[in-house]
Amino acid sequence: MYERKILPNLNCGLDLIGEVLYGKWKIRLLWFIHQGHLRPSELQRKIPDATRRVLNIQLKELEDHELITKKIYPVVPPKVEYSLTDFGKTLIPVIAALGNWGDTHEEHLRTVILKRLNGENE
Repeated sequence: MYERKILPNLNCGLDLIGEVLYGKWKIRLLWFIHQGHLRPSELQRKIPDATRRVLNIQLKELEDHELITKKIYPVVPPKVEYSLTDFGKTLIPVIAALGNWGDTHEEHLRTVILKRLNGENE
C-alpha cells in the first residue's frame, strides 16, 4: 500500500478540498452515488475505464473522509451499498457547479486539452 512520505499542507480550504477529492474518479463516484448508483458493480459500469481495485481504494478514501458510508448486508454472496453522508451531501452543489462550468466551457476546454495531448504525441 502507498505510504505518504511528506505530510500534506492543510493550511487553507483549497489544500483541504484537494486532499479530500484528489483522485481521478472521486468526484464522479460522489456524483454517481448521489444519483442512486449504490452498488460497486453499478459504479464500475458507470466508470468502465477505472479498475475495480482503484475504485475500491478511492471509495475507501471517501469513506475515511466521512463523505460516504458503506453498508454490508449479511447475505450470501455479500451485498455492499454506498451512500452519501450528510457531510458528503454538502459537496453535491459544489460538484454540480464544477460540472456546469465544464459544460459552459466545453468547446474551449476540449480544444486546449486536445491541443496539449497532440503536442505531447509529436
